[in-house]
Amino acid sequence: MSKFIDELQLAEEDREKIKKLWEKFRCYADSHFQTELKTNFYQRTWEMYVGNVLLEKKLEIQSKKSKNEGPDFVIDEIAYIECVAPTKGDPTKADSVTEPFEADTLDEIKFQELPVDKIILRITQAIKGKQDQYNKWKCKNWFNEKLPFIIAVNISALGYSESSSIPYVLKALFGIQHEQINIKTGEISVSIRSEITKSSGKLVPVNCFKSTDFEFVSGVLYSNKRVLNHPENIGEDCIFVNNPFAVNPVDESFVKLFKNWTAVKNNDEIIIKKNYQPQ
Repeated sequence: MSKFIDELQLAEEDREKIKKLWEKFRCYADSHFQTELKTNFYQRTWEMYVGNVLLEKKLEIQSKKSKNEGPDFVIDEIAYIECVAPTKGDPTKADSVTEPFEADTLDEIKFQELPVDKIILRITQAIKGKQDQYNKWKCKNWFNEKLPFIIAVNISALGYSESSSIPYVLKALFGIQHEQINIKTGEISVSIRSEITKSSGKLVPVNCFKSTDFEFVSGVLYSNKRVLNHPENIGEDCIFVNNPFAVNPVDESFVKLFKNWTAVKNNDEIIIKKNYQPQ
């Protein structure tokens, strides 16, 4: 029944976790899922996990088995959801995310600088990559242009944990850079930038949610956890970030199902509030 999972080169405990997720997800999987699980492991397990999260939240999702096209999930009258798990990139390219160094002995332990900018670039590229896909779907008879579009992003394939209390996804969407503390007042603020300079000298915008350029994206559902390390309370690792410029905002009832960061336009300013108590 789950022979294709048994063929994966994983520890027995990990295979059992995947089988458990698969049992709930299998009726929603497209015909390519089992084959691509071997070649695109992070992408496909993330898709399967998101499906389980949505079902755990008591949401009714549609299967795309019949047409094998379109967003990964359709939730009637709530949203389309498309999953993506950015990779490290071409290792021969200067802007790819390098493998983290793992010391075998105490003597080998050394300081490593987290490749934060490269991670942010990979997230940005993954989100931008969905724009052409979205435009193709818009031409289909089944597509509803009024339905919010959510991109579910998982960065576990990049191999690094978060470096601060500000998730990488916020740095990619709103140009947040560093936390700053006023020595005199103790007030905490953040520095902001609009671009990252690639090794080639090209400037890449890192403020997708600060203009109408990505108004087709209603929000991002985000996790930095490897699916096989997901918490016992499934979905606890996911946070939702809304796009304040979205043409089709996500209904608040969906947002409140997750830990979330709410972004609101206030004249020329974007105010972001952390809400970490899902209902």
